[in-house]
Amino acid sequence: MFDLSACHVERTSDHNYLVSWRTSRPGQKVAVYMADSPDRYYAGTDPGTPLRYSTEQQVLIPNPDREVRHYFYLESERGEGVILAERQLTLEGVPNFRDLGGYVAGDGRRLKWGKLYRSSKLSTLTEVDREYVRRLGLTLVCDFRQVLEQELEPTRIGGENSPILTSLPVMPGSSASFLENLHNGIIAVDDAAAFMQQINRDFVINQMPQYAEMFQLLLVGDQQLLIHCASGKDRTGFGAALILDVLGVDEDAIVNDYLLTNNYLSIDKEIARLSAQLTDHSGAAVSEEVLRPMLEVRPEYIRACFEEIRRRYNSKEHFYESALRLDNVKVRQLKDRYLH
Repeated sequence: MFDLSACHVERTSDHNYLVSWRTSRPGQKVAVYMADSPDRYYAGTDPGTPLRYSTEQQVLIPNPDREVRHYFYLESERGEGVILAERQLTLEGVPNFRDLGGYVAGDGRRLKWGKLYRSSKLSTLTEVDREYVRRLGLTLVCDFRQVLEQELEPTRIGGENSPILTSLPVMPGSSASFLENLHNGIIAVDDAAAFMQQINRDFVINQMPQYAEMFQLLLVGDQQLLIHCASGKDRTGFGAALILDVLGVDEDAIVNDYLLTNNYLSIDKEIARLSAQLTDHSGAAVSEEVLRPMLEVRPEYIRACFEEIRRRYNSKEHFYESALRLDNVKVRQLKDRYLH
């Protein structure tokens, strides 16, 4: 069997693919296949012709087309297989664009690659990026930014079969006065880490209708979904956590996915930029001690969401049905659609 925690696809500096894996029988020969769609792999049909065979538990695959996303199928000598893709999509203008595929659900099935994505704002897509994103086949984009954010930095993907763009503005009540000050170039927070936890709790307390609508849109058909906000870390982080949770992924794995944002956002650069632009109420520059907890993600932020859910609802099923409008039948429909 493949050890899924050690199976990865990473892009090299020259845009080729490093595919690595680990099996329970080291040294066995593994066949590596590549395609621009994972559908044949999920259908269980003939995967085609292997690109490589290897006993080294990793192989470098030349990228034949940088404008296309590629998926990989690994097959062991004993016929065991695993489907892989890059977790982060390599885009020029959007640094935190990620696929939720590959995670293991409680019933042993795994999330399909190429179906559920999360990202930061899309207004910074380059033309090359837009062509790449168009070829992903997205059908639905849910934007959690405020209406003003959407108007100032609109999403433009374009193409003949452009996805439906849905506005689902999320505004945690605890951040209203903070944002009002922020528009004036002022950050006024006594305890930034505690503030971020309160924002995450407020997602559960006051923002569930928008997330419930996201799931209802997912149920309309075989959607290929992208959820995003400004930086793709807080509002989007909670949305992604809900999707993974409903599909049966355990909480520790959800937290680990949440924390990947710290790997993909240039937090130190953002701190340097904002510290030169923002002040506190006294007019002094905002310190790194205030900015860093607000710009990075921490386990206690997303765990605050789960704690609030457990505090307010009798069970996961109660939460799904009461807050997300998902009964057992709808949850099963989502699992059958997005797990394999």
